[in-house]
Amino acid sequence: MKKTVRWLLAAVLFIGIGLLLYGRISEVLRRKSGTESDMIHSFYEVKEDSLDVLFLGSSHLYYGIQPNVLWREYGIAAYDMGSAEQTVASSYFLLKEAFQYQKPKVVVLESYYLWCPELYHSEARLRQAFDGMRYGAAKREMVDTMLPELDWKERLTYYLPFLKYHERWNALEDYDFHTKPYLRGARIDYTIAPLEDPGLPTEASELPELSLEYLEKIKELCEEHDAEFVLVAIPYGVEIDQDRYVYQQGMNLALETWAKEQEIPFRFYQKEEPELIDFATDFRDQTHLNTAGAEKFTADFGAWLAEQYKLENHRADEAYARYEEDLQKYEADAAAAREHPVDTADVVSGAAG
Repeated sequence: MKKTVRWLLAAVLFIGIGLLLYGRISEVLRRKSGTESDMIHSFYEVKEDSLDVLFLGSSHLYYGIQPNVLWREYGIAAYDMGSAEQTVASSYFLLKEAFQYQKPKVVVLESYYLWCPELYHSEARLRQAFDGMRYGAAKREMVDTMLPELDWKERLTYYLPFLKYHERWNALEDYDFHTKPYLRGARIDYTIAPLEDPGLPTEASELPELSLEYLEKIKELCEEHDAEFVLVAIPYGVEIDQDRYVYQQGMNLALETWAKEQEIPFRFYQKEEPELIDFATDFRDQTHLNTAGAEKFTADFGAWLAEQYKLENHRADEAYARYEEDLQKYEADAAAAREHPVDTADVVSGAAG
């Protein structure tokens, strides 16, 4: 009897160690969204039910909004749940997952990728958004909805990303072993790419039906969870050519009309506050803000959020001590980056994100 018990205990211990090792190896090999920021997966390190504001969106979000600045200036607890080329459909399923862990007062969707008329833009970008998501109902629904054509073997690689990246050993970087959850989903980049202000079009462009469908889904999901839904267009420049820029900014004009009809606040900064961002100093490439521009933009948008939604300043609350610690780490990284600006982007200069 004692031998049987010892054998069972040994077997349980062996399996437990094996699972821990498997989990750690899987984490190292998994392709990170935003390299060291590891946007989606780092979300799970945020203390449950502590967020005031959850941001969703594309690379314009994680270059344009700095959650640590919101904390420093207003004591707002926030997180950037962004990923490169994140479609509105992807944002919807990420929000479904987020609501299982957080009860944000405000959900903000960055508007740039509303132009995409498809559920997702590419497998690589879809995986960047969802490989970091834990297995559960939201992930199963995402796969069923967005990838209905996959056989069970391919579906399994979305549930267990290790199966996709088990041969990634020779591509590992330092950030695969040392992520920076204290960045709260944002990127730091003080590169300066001087631009000319491209202005704004006068005519609206048509919004894709699929984007409108998922905007409505996000609105309904926010209502179910008593969260306010806000849309924001973070300033950007001419990405590929003037025609595309005019078309995309035209969609913001259309979004402005739609949001008003839906009674959803929409902050269209290049139209409302054209003097806020300096195109000569505040961009890291043709279309994304650098961290200097992001700090300026975040401070302005944060003031509006704090006043509009009566967000509490948690700076004196000991329960939020982790946010203060994260701010100190962020400021140390930001100071180093200002001293030696290095382009850390996972999106090449001028690429869509």
